[in-house]
Amino acid sequence: MHNKEYFVNEYLNSSSKDMEKVDELISCLEAYISENEYDMQLELILHDYRTYKAGVIEDCYEKSCKKAAPIFELLQATDWDWLEIQILASAIGYVPYYTMGWELMQKAFNMLDNEFSSHKSRNFTKFRFHMNFTLRLLRARYYDDTDPGDIQTKFDHCIQQAIAFCEKNDYETFRLVLLVRQAVFYGDADKILEYIDELRATEDKVWIRTTTDEVVEYFQRLGRNITTSLKNLIVGWQVYKRRQALGMSTRELADAVDMSVGNINTVERGVRGVTYANLCKLADVLNIDISYFYAETDTRPANVITDATTHKIVQLLSKMSEHEKEYLHAFIKDFIKFNNNAD
Repeated sequence: MHNKEYFVNEYLNSSSKDMEKVDELISCLEAYISENEYDMQLELILHDYRTYKAGVIEDCYEKSCKKAAPIFELLQATDWDWLEIQILASAIGYVPYYTMGWELMQKAFNMLDNEFSSHKSRNFTKFRFHMNFTLRLLRARYYDDTDPGDIQTKFDHCIQQAIAFCEKNDYETFRLVLLVRQAVFYGDADKILEYIDELRATEDKVWIRTTTDEVVEYFQRLGRNITTSLKNLIVGWQVYKRRQALGMSTRELADAVDMSVGNINTVERGVRGVTYANLCKLADVLNIDISYFYAETDTRPANVITDATTHKIVQLLSKMSEHEKEYLHAFIKDFIKFNNNAD
């Protein structure tokens, strides 16, 4: 049976990307605790792990706060050491009350500047506090009934400190995640999609997924000026980028696809969706394949349509009624199914 120091060191050195290894470690830890006396440090590791696992996007605020509460009760009841500081840094985004989280963070900073001032990871730990607390402040912005001015002041402070650290240490992925959060906090849809595009270019699947989840969650609380559908935002952003690349004005595009300027604006901002027929028209006028609009996971430039047959098909689809398109879609599904069975 491993000793306590083994579990503490393994947990601090484990990567959140290797969840299979972390899950195995936690199973060993639970078995160890069941055969030994209660231990504050090991309980904190378990609470931290359970909070992380509770951070799924569905009902994540309620779930995470419920799971995280024991962490902060334990932290307030103990003399902190390096492990407690590390766990708090990872869990600070889920503090039940953001004012309480701010107080805990300041307490941690006082200890880092004194007792742990020579620790090699001191500055990175401070960065983790600032970065993860931006998540709690986003939650305060959209969930908590509290002073919005105070939240904004704290958010601006944390985001600036964290971004400055990223720029100094060349942490590009973290910097982009923070920029997305900042754009969400201030409701800037154009910037959100721009930074998500840049984040995809890093090919960091973990942060791409979690950041997209955050965006979807908070869009639902941004009010009527911004869509609740990330898909609409992505489609609108792709239309806007392509129109700009071709040097077309909004009026020119609207006239070409027989839509109003107002409709084009709402589509580009993601405030409303666009019908398949209008999307085909847009693809035709913008000289792109229709799949370009749905390139959520593709960071490459759009493929320009050069094949004459493909171009004619797109034109034909744009003229079909909804009933005709449904019939064609059903036919294609049956055709694919037949071919698969034949193979």
